[in-house]
Amino acid sequence: MEEKTLIKSERKAFGAVPYVIIGIVSILAGGIEHIIHYNSLEGFQHEGLWVSIGSFVLLLLIFIAIRAMLNKCELTVTDKRIFGRGVGGKRVDIPLDSVSAIGSGLFSSISVTSASGAIKFAMIKNRDEIQKVLSDLLIERQSKPKAETTIKQEIPQSNADELKKFKELLDSGVITQEEFDAKKKQLLGL
Repeated sequence: MEEKTLIKSERKAFGAVPYVIIGIVSILAGGIEHIIHYNSLEGFQHEGLWVSIGSFVLLLLIFIAIRAMLNKCELTVTDKRIFGRGVGGKRVDIPLDSVSAIGSGLFSSISVTSASGAIKFAMIKNRDEIQKVLSDLLIERQSKPKAETTIKQEIPQSNADELKKFKELLDSGVITQEEFDAKKKQLLGL
């Protein structure tokens, strides 16, 4: 049976908000550092400016690294499995039968839990739609009646049971007296 794609992730853009936050935090860091060292804002223009620029560059580099790590995330849900790239670019392929739970979190993320652990997919624009599809698949799987497996055990018959069976065959005329006697000797080890 052909695998059917149910939904694919769409990448969510970061926008300008993180850059604005980085800028504000950097300026505040420069001002706070200057107040701590000099107990005033006099002279902030020189020392505080360098602290602000240093903070801005450091926070910007951290943000760029996090963004690069999260932008690699992609997720595809089929009727048989979940596959794509998790946080950090790790390739994953999880059979639906092994998925035990799903959840959502920060950075528009989806967490898929299986016996081998939890995998996160972040910056997913259509996270809620994907979570709904996965929830429906898990509920459908749980509501299906489990196939019953019947184990048929062969119980070896005793010599007395075998002899009784052959006696019934003799009485019904299926075998002759000679055949019955030969089988009787064989079963009794005579």
